[in-house]
Amino acid sequence: MITRGRSAPREDIDDLSSLKESDERFRVLVESIRDYAVFMLDRNGRVATWNTGAALIKGYKRDEIIGKSIDLFYTQEDRENGRPARLLGQAASEGRIEDEGWRVRKDGTRFWADVVITALRNKDGALIGFAKVTRDLTQRRQDEEERRRLYEERIRAEESLRIRDEFLSIASHELKTPLTALQLELYGMRAPIEKNGDERLTRKLARAARSADRLSQLIEMLMDVSRIATGRLTLKPEPFDLREAMQQVFETMQGTAARASCELSFHPSSDGEPIEANWDRLRIEQVVMNLLSNAFKYGAGRPVALSVARDGDQAIIEVRDHGPGIPQGDLDRIFERFERATKYQNHGGLGLGLYVSREIVRAHGGSIAQRTPPGGGACFTIRLPLA
Repeated sequence: MITRGRSAPREDIDDLSSLKESDERFRVLVESIRDYAVFMLDRNGRVATWNTGAALIKGYKRDEIIGKSIDLFYTQEDRENGRPARLLGQAASEGRIEDEGWRVRKDGTRFWADVVITALRNKDGALIGFAKVTRDLTQRRQDEEERRRLYEERIRAEESLRIRDEFLSIASHELKTPLTALQLELYGMRAPIEKNGDERLTRKLARAARSADRLSQLIEMLMDVSRIATGRLTLKPEPFDLREAMQQVFETMQGTAARASCELSFHPSSDGEPIEANWDRLRIEQVVMNLLSNAFKYGAGRPVALSVARDGDQAIIEVRDHGPGIPQGDLDRIFERFERATKYQNHGGLGLGLYVSREIVRAHGGSIAQRTPPGGGACFTIRLPLA
């Protein structure tokens, strides 16, 4: 206790100096904060202090805002419905209130703010003002909205794919039954017509049979897409010689190559040894025949080569054509569903063959890739594990 006529004890003077120094440090700290608007209000909501962060976020200089009402920071709609006063009232009654919403800068632009208002009281409990901390969350809100938009787009895209896959499954199965009946009728008519020697009708019947076979292949491809999408693609592996299987594919595709005016050549491995492993023979032949069909379509009138060889613990199948090739930027895209390297008007097809081929090869544990060899054209390489 300090008595009249005596000097204050040294320790009391030191405590007072430390307190003033501490207050000054705190003031400097608050004023130097740049990422948050930290300021005080009087009991009526008028600005009493202003830090650097407040000037940066809200755009007002200290001498422009001191003594002004916080109504300036709110939108016209918020001011009309009394939101600033309501928030101060809640802070006064509850001690603290946190709020998010649009706020307005000096230049009229809006920003999304997180605001904390804390009531300040003296030692007797009387309200003397408020402390207010504001954070600019505009970028975070925009990022969240962008993430939400992308998520909703992904959900819509996945739902569209699900509906499309379901439609493909139903449509392909519904088409398969009457088409099979039509093919049986066409095959049944062939013998009597050929026996009668009516060449004109025989040619028409042959064209109809080829069209039915083509339609059957398209439907089967749609069914494969549906099986792949639903995880129902099954393999029936059996031991066989890949060289001998590719020889048969080569012989089977000779007629198709001739119709495209393509000279098809076959190049088995030079060592003459069998390349044997357990694969689904029909599926592997399906993949190679699809690649050859593409080569005939895009490289019509030009040579096409089929080769098979062994490379360590892998079997390598290559189909090379001398067509226009595939642009570098399309190499990954062409293996997706309904994707094509050229416009539909130039070449027909559904854009599913390479997708189905890739998934069949992957199901065997292998890979399929495309490159542009010297001299142009396209070369598709299939790698299958021997183990």
